[in-house]
Amino acid sequence: MHPIMKKLVLTLAAVLCCTLTVSAQDAQVERNKKYNIVLSSSQYTHRDDKMSTGDAVSKIITGVLTGKTSVQQPKFEEDVKTGIVKGLSNARRYRYNEGLLQAGDNAETGHLIVDAVITNITAKSESKDTKDKDGKTKVTTTYIGNVDVTLTLKDAKTGDVVKSPTFNAQSSTYPGYSTSEQAIRGAISNLSYRITTWLNQYRPLRASIIEGATAKKTKQKEVYIDLGSREGAFAGLHMGVYSVKTIAGREAKSQIGKLKIEEVEGEDISLCKVQSGGKDIKEALDAGQQLLVISID
Repeated sequence: MHPIMKKLVLTLAAVLCCTLTVSAQDAQVERNKKYNIVLSSSQYTHRDDKMSTGDAVSKIITGVLTGKTSVQQPKFEEDVKTGIVKGLSNARRYRYNEGLLQAGDNAETGHLIVDAVITNITAKSESKDTKDKDGKTKVTTTYIGNVDVTLTLKDAKTGDVVKSPTFNAQSSTYPGYSTSEQAIRGAISNLSYRITTWLNQYRPLRASIIEGATAKKTKQKEVYIDLGSREGAFAGLHMGVYSVKTIAGREAKSQIGKLKIEEVEGEDISLCKVQSGGKDIKEALDAGQQLLVISID
């Protein structure tokens, strides 16, 4: 081959290789694209405001007789709102964006506007009589916080409601908290965690097994996936492994195993330990099947 022609061929090959690499990276980023999310409105509905006088008196008497009371705590409304924002902000596939305030044609499909209705902020108290070593009676009061919230998630482009999950968050029940404020803040912390977990499961991270690592006889022990630091992979993340079929133009997947990321080895690669389904995963890889990996926590 003529030297000039050879140089041209090599240059074209390099450009093509670079283009394919960039396209592959773009495809990986697109599959785990981050979307904007914002809390547009928050409303607190007071359950006790609708209680009749007779019901309120009955509630007080019941509390005196049983040692158990439950009181609405409206002063924590802004704290609950902050907890909701924290839950939205910590989701892996979402970016909290104060600038996204209303639906419109300029928005991109997938961005979410969230309305929150807080239906309950209570601290339940329980008093018990205990005796110390000298036989003296001592009254011990503990508190459990409860926060109930319903979120309405709307597509920013169309305004259509896509999901409306309800969260019932409670503080630790044992041994309980010594003050109502501590209990409610514990419930708010749990609320943030629940919202983040729900969003992570609603829009999980996706990847593929690119190569088998160690295997023992008929079982796969470790694999490499094409998910790394660039898309938020971290050691300890659990992933489900799915075989995929296309039926009538739709993706039909069946879980065959579970993985846990052992080590993030680069921007787009991680080493995973096979936690279950090692035999099925090895058989699928040996057969050249494409396996889908989806985060499950």
